[in-house]
Amino acid sequence: MNVEPSALHSDTETEITGPGFCAEICLSPLNQRIQVLRYEADDRTALVAHLERVARDRGFGKVFLKAPVDDRASFESAGMDAEAIIDGYFSGHPAAVMSLFVDDTRRHSPTALEEAEILKTIRKRPADGSVPTPPEGYEMSLAEPADARELAGLYNEVFASYPFPIHDPEYLTSTMESHVTYRVVRDHTGAVVGAASAETNRDLRNAEMTDFATRPNQRGRGLAQHLLAALEEDMSETGIDNLYTIARARSAGMNRVFYNRGYQWTGTLVNNCHIAGRFEDMHVWCKGLAG
Repeated sequence: MNVEPSALHSDTETEITGPGFCAEICLSPLNQRIQVLRYEADDRTALVAHLERVARDRGFGKVFLKAPVDDRASFESAGMDAEAIIDGYFSGHPAAVMSLFVDDTRRHSPTALEEAEILKTIRKRPADGSVPTPPEGYEMSLAEPADARELAGLYNEVFASYPFPIHDPEYLTSTMESHVTYRVVRDHTGAVVGAASAETNRDLRNAEMTDFATRPNQRGRGLAQHLLAALEEDMSETGIDNLYTIARARSAGMNRVFYNRGYQWTGTLVNNCHIAGRFEDMHVWCKGLAG
């Protein structure tokens, strides 16, 4: 499962078709995986078999997709595992995150026991939803295209690798102008010291809370809590009903932030993506805003 942290992002989207199925997929060399973006399949066994062949041809170790829970049993019969549930993902209806481990070694996490202990410790204390008082002189705002270069610099400092090219100002600008809401925190000098985003799917009324980063010398100031609370308000104002995140399982601080804001843990994606220089497990947390 080794991959160079400096590997170029060359994700490509393409379509596959066959008797009884069609799908749009994303091929990711850095993450060594296939993500199924959309599918139609009367024959899900044929779809999974085709995905496995494509993955093996490219040396990828994992395939995953989000399926309505009514499709879960048929994908399990085809050899996939349900690793997590995303509550409300399909316009209020849950999605099952189904994974196929093409490389069996990728199924096994060397850090599972450590991550389970972190999760247990986090959940010992009741969640209270509190947000610390912001440091004096710090200001938070919505990011604009003019912030993209500085924002990319922050991500480049914090992450040695990342599943998506957030180190690239052009990528940040394009997503900012289409479907991602970014927020930044600036210190008293005006420098960006923290950031996070909400990747929205307005058709399905959901958003992934993601891309949290704080400069190392600014940690412990509660910036992630402020960013998350603000993004939740942004999403509520735009009619998004359901939020979820895929958080690094070994990050006690980041998982605590979501737990404390009322998110519910719904599963773990094993060796799911290449982040901070290695493959990592990711915890799924969900929160509904409606009602």
